[in-house]
Amino acid sequence: MKDKKQKNTNRGYMTLEASLIVPMVLSAIFMTLFCLIFVYERGIILSSENEALYTIPLKDIRNDSVTAYLSGRDYEEGMAYGSCNVNVDYTGHKAGCEGMIHLYSDSDISSKREIDVCVDRLRRWQLYDDIAEK
Repeated sequence: MKDKKQKNTNRGYMTLEASLIVPMVLSAIFMTLFCLIFVYERGIILSSENEALYTIPLKDIRNDSVTAYLSGRDYEEGMAYGSCNVNVDYTGHKAGCEGMIHLYSDSDISSKREIDVCVDRLRRWQLYDDIAEK
């Protein structure tokens, strides 16, 4: 008679484990996978934006057609699950890409770069250096 009572208590323990612990573990695994996919998609868009900003041809900068070049790029090249739309902006030697990723929710991603301002900054520092010597 003692053996029958032990079997009943073991069944209750397995029921508790199957109904509470297993769903929590599975939920944690799915949330981890979702977060990894989200970070991957976000990284793909960010790298595409930075690649576009730092590979602008010199002829496009001189012809002031940076906006056309940035608009013609494919930012969804490596995306596997979501979609995105990227707005580009070029004003006053500052180029920027502002993207939005659409996966399960929307998230903003933006990159900016100053183009062809190095010479002006170099002249400014030379001027400051001359003033400091006097």
